[in-house]
Amino acid sequence: MASAAGMLAEARKSLGMSGRPNTITREYASRHGDEFLRAAWCDMAVTYWARHSGNAKAVLPSGDRAYTVWHAQDFQKIDQWYSGTTANVDKARPGDIVFFDWGESNSVGAIDHVGVVEKVLGGGRLQTIEGNTSDQCLRRVRSSAAIAGLGRPDYQEDDMPLSNEDLQKIRDIVWNTDTAPAPGGSAAGNPTWRHVNIVRDTYSSVQQVKAAVAALAAQSPAGAQPAIAQSVLAGLPPEAVVDAVAALPPENAQKILDGLRDRLGY
Repeated sequence: MASAAGMLAEARKSLGMSGRPNTITREYASRHGDEFLRAAWCDMAVTYWARHSGNAKAVLPSGDRAYTVWHAQDFQKIDQWYSGTTANVDKARPGDIVFFDWGESNSVGAIDHVGVVEKVLGGGRLQTIEGNTSDQCLRRVRSSAAIAGLGRPDYQEDDMPLSNEDLQKIRDIVWNTDTAPAPGGSAAGNPTWRHVNIVRDTYSSVQQVKAAVAALAAQSPAGAQPAIAQSVLAGLPPEAVVDAVAALPPENAQKILDGLRDRLGY
């Protein structure tokens, strides 16, 4: 399924891959030429994970990439680029595409390498999954000094993992920090964190329902609207229908009443 979680799940499948040609370079070369069979494959890996997880549109705004500089520029062009400052690195999200400059210049033109963010560790540090690191696919811990910037794919909102910043906001809402200390640590060390988890899970469920409703509406032809309305109304008691109509703007409620009078001959 297209999501940051799906992107990361696909990347984890490649952990331990080594050498070249490999599965990733062979697939890329099948589309773009045999010269890629033994080429540097860090961005080919990102391309592979995106395509195999249904995230090509989000992760590859301009199509397949093997050259990291062009890939970063793709994110710049659509205003989804964040420079590699410590503050931005600490606001990274799992699934972000992270670009590295070993010369520590933060210049897009000097980018050497790319991976995907798996976890935000704080203090300007990220845990990543990277292809072609020592000619392998491995987890790495990287600091903001070597991070040129982050591309933020437009993943589906309902599947986007919450960032540390988002969790902080939820915590402040759920736990009133003006009158009592906010919970610290993890759920295991402090059970009051369960409130944050409840709100997060509820938000995720609501987003999934919204996505399902939108998908249904998109698939339903305009002529099917009366049948859909009838199906919904059939499951409601008359009192609920009356209450719903009464809550509408007066002009809309009047149209419904006039329509019912015409149909019923009153």
